[in-house]
Amino acid sequence: MKKYVIAGVLAAGGLLAVAGPAGAGTGDPVQPFGSCGQVVNNVRVSGAQASWSHSCSNGNIRVSGWVKDTSADGKCAQVKAEYSNGTQWSAKACPKDQVKYFDFNGPGSSVPVYLFTV
Repeated sequence: MKKYVIAGVLAAGGLLAVAGPAGAGTGDPVQPFGSCGQVVNNVRVSGAQASWSHSCSNGNIRVSGWVKDTSADGKCAQVKAEYSNGTQWSAKACPKDQVKYFDFNGPGSSVPVYLFTV
């Protein structure tokens, strides 16, 4: 399984989205990813694409968006968010061109969000 961590960072009034490989079983991200009010648009990894936004209320952070399978490779696209009380997973988007919508909610003001193929 190839897994990618998507780091959204607010910098100089703009949004910087970075995708990099993250091996299965890697530790916690080194900085908070996905903070209140942040929007992450059209993130792409091989075979997958996604967009999502973050909003906060009453000590919780909500992540909502979509994930799409972009390759006829027999794999599915999926997104997960690792909250302090557990991981929430989107439905798997497959075959090619299928889109699935997700809406996660958990405690905190930031949450790491991952886009990957399985």
